[in-house]
Amino acid sequence: MNKTILITGANRGIGLALTKFCLSKNFHVEACCRNPDTSDELNSLSINNTHLNINKMDVTSTKSILSASENFKNEIDIMVCNAGVNNGKGDIFSDEHNENAIMEVMMVNVGGPFLTIQNLYKNLNKKSTSKIVIISSLMGTQTHLSKNAPIYRASKAAANNLMRTISNHFLNDNIIVSSYHPGWVRTDMGGVNADISTEESATGLVNHFLNLKKSDSGKFFNYDGKPLPL
Repeated sequence: MNKTILITGANRGIGLALTKFCLSKNFHVEACCRNPDTSDELNSLSINNTHLNINKMDVTSTKSILSASENFKNEIDIMVCNAGVNNGKGDIFSDEHNENAIMEVMMVNVGGPFLTIQNLYKNLNKKSTSKIVIISSLMGTQTHLSKNAPIYRASKAAANNLMRTISNHFLNDNIIVSSYHPGWVRTDMGGVNADISTEESATGLVNHFLNLKKSDSGKFFNYDGKPLPL
């Protein structure tokens, strides 16, 4: 039976590339995003493709997540918490870092994975090893410190800590929990000068998701599978 992968933030960037790659490998894809009605490229993938199920889901809302889950077609083998925002790239004194911007970044990048995992745990395939993946960033590690994007960096550090905490919760269960740096990717967030394409990132990520072992739970990886320090 083909595996089912759930992807949040599936309408653009890395999430859209993950969706395309998984469909090319005959995954069943539960593609989730806030505004599917305006996600033209994602919707175009569903034409004559029964392996794609598009769901309206806001990762910051328990009600929205539970509502979306009622439409899922299969139990989830791999849950990818990919939705993320970076609305402030300046330093600590940048006007970008106001109360609303800080709340949005922390709620989407940290609260989003937490609420997604908390509310969709029941949808995981318990008959085999399930995998929960949080897309994080090297910008959240102690090895890539800088003065720019302080709130985004803090949110990704928190996301990695969340991954470690949840992996510990599932220590004795048949569930693997890991986080990934997707690479410096040419997206709206990464910019045109980034190192790799969304396709390269998605290919590396999914290939490593499939090979995750229980001993990998609680660890942080590069998109190509190389272990990274937290």
